Amino acid sequence: MTLARTALRLCVVEALSGSPGDRPTIAQGRVYDSRISDFAPETSLDDVKPTIILLTDNDEGDALSQQNGGPPFRRMIDVVLEIGMTQSVKDGNDFIVGYPDTDARHEASLDFLEFQAIRRLSYDPAPMAVLFRKIARIRKYDCHRQVTDDTGVKIAARLLTLTCEVSDDQVQVYSTGDDQPNGIDALPEPLKSVAVALPSGSSGADVVAAIIGAMSTLTAPALRGIDITASSDSDPDNDVQSTVDTLAFTGLDFGDPRNSQYVGQVI
Repeated sequence: MTLARTALRLCVVEALSGSPGDRPTIAQGRVYDSRISDFAPETSLDDVKPTIILLTDNDEGDALSQQNGGPPFRRMIDVVLEIGMTQSVKDGNDFIVGYPDTDARHEASLDFLEFQAIRRLSYDPAPMAVLFRKIARIRKYDCHRQVTDDTGVKIAARLLTLTCEVSDDQVQVYSTGDDQPNGIDALPEPLKSVAVALPSGSSGADVVAAIIGAMSTLTAPALRGIDITASSDSDPDNDVQSTVDTLAFTGLDFGDPRNSQYVGQVI
């Protein structure tokens, strides 16, 4: 299942983007969800400045129940942050982080942006950062450096991979007699919690709205009974089987001790 992956991306993008006037990194609002194109500062003015492209990569899961298998799974998802910026033409003697004019300052600016991203996700008390730590745990950290010098533009980038343990989609099956949830309530956790926290009008909220429009609930006939078998290891031929009629509970007042016994039929 994949909506847990969607929830993770939307949460991380919103946490790293912040809001106007409250940006947590020098990338400002240049945090892109699943952008396919590489950095292209020669054609895109925004790519000249510090930028983060976020992707989810490897996704593996072990069954939580060794007896029954999964789902749900204990999901391990790689969150990949591609961070980069170009070198600036020297303008005066002052060095501004994020606008480097030498190779050494370029590398230091990348280090600083990486530090800001990790600090935001791991320590910041902002609501979206707290929500990230609620739905995910960073289990592994890996970072590689990439450098290109094409078309006369020198750009350095780092690929930061955070392997995160994430809660699996919590799928619910509803009885045909129940009121069916709609809107955000129809979403499985953890996407439901992320959807509630996303700002109205954000790109993440638009993605969630599209998912809600395509979402339907799973229904099953009402549970009418439970078959129970009681057996003894010492005398397996004397198994006792019983059917519990769940409809017999309807309207009972369990405050009355006379109603503490289920209604059943021994087979």
